[in-house]
Amino acid sequence: MAAVDTVRLERLQRMMEEAGLDVLVCRLPENVTYITNYWPHHGVSVAVLFRDGRPALFVPEIEEEYTDVAWADVQTFGWLLLKDPDVYDSFRRVLGGIAARLSLGSATIGIERNAEVVGPSYRSAEPIVPAAPWHAMLEEVFAGARLVDATQLIEKARGIKTDYEIAKMRVAAEIAEMGMRHALANMQPGMTEAQIGALVEYKIRADGPGHEGARLVRPLAEVAAGANTVKATLLIPSTNYPTRLGDLVMIEMGVIVDGYWSDLTYMGVIGEPSQRQREIHNIVLEAQHAATAAVRPGVLMSEPDRIAREVLLRAGLADYYPHITGHGIGLRYHEWTPLLMPGNDAPLEPGMVTSVEPGVYIPGFGGIRIEDNVVVGAEGPVLLSTPRKPW
Repeated sequence: MAAVDTVRLERLQRMMEEAGLDVLVCRLPENVTYITNYWPHHGVSVAVLFRDGRPALFVPEIEEEYTDVAWADVQTFGWLLLKDPDVYDSFRRVLGGIAARLSLGSATIGIERNAEVVGPSYRSAEPIVPAAPWHAMLEEVFAGARLVDATQLIEKARGIKTDYEIAKMRVAAEIAEMGMRHALANMQPGMTEAQIGALVEYKIRADGPGHEGARLVRPLAEVAAGANTVKATLLIPSTNYPTRLGDLVMIEMGVIVDGYWSDLTYMGVIGEPSQRQREIHNIVLEAQHAATAAVRPGVLMSEPDRIAREVLLRAGLADYYPHITGHGIGLRYHEWTPLLMPGNDAPLEPGMVTSVEPGVYIPGFGGIRIEDNVVVGAEGPVLLSTPRKPW
């Protein structure tokens, strides 16, 4: 059993009190994880947090062994077997017990009404997300109460990570790097992008579970090689392109471990890098290190981005840098806080976690992006991943 992260729960409950919320009712896997430390398998679990007291967690019977009773009062319900009732009948039953504890005429209940980008459950092949039937059922069960959208409140709370969350994300980064190192050491000319991606994912699937207590591990590797690296400004699918000696290889890697994400990009070359490849790689690395050094409390979110662009501008490469320098990460692959981008004058705060990922994409040459995950530490940047070295 994991030690309960009371810091984040108490912070969320303080925010609930300030917002006048009596209770939160959450179905999105990322928020269930945030409240109960349980990453749902299928996406039909429900987490409930009162303004005072322990969370409650309602899960299918087949998932109970993955819950942690130190974090939440756990109640199970049958799901998907012939003996089991309709899941909405189960929802009505368990949430009816919550409603009975409230004075519904005066209660204000926070729900997830406005989330367009969501983190997956472990069974990511078939995500289940709350939609119209769920919201209609909430209106029925909590008739008389005031239901308000708490999406932004929860996202604001999640924007500042606790030491517990940072430790979890460090494990996710360590597991991602297992796969990166394995692929870079074993890729050969003629391997396709997809085959190199399979090297990454094989290592993570084989050796990730059990590392530092990790249980549920999912890797998502996307590989671009040769001319395809120019198109890799955003995530592009790995193809059957057969690599050749001298090709740049870009590995974009998302790994989710028990609900917590890492997001890294590594570069390699099939064979030895050319002088020009070394030069461009090392300029991008300089920009990445300079931007990382600026990830400090009180610094405007636009500043690391400006610094990275300044390095590239001096090298004549700024025109080849079309995307932002970083985004939040935590219980989703891409979170909205912080965003390291031009014009964002919000200050960085201690506990925020961001990617730092400048890149250049030069037609006729290729694309190079280097990405690490960085905590806004009280005294300055703290890397969760291993900084790259010059070629």
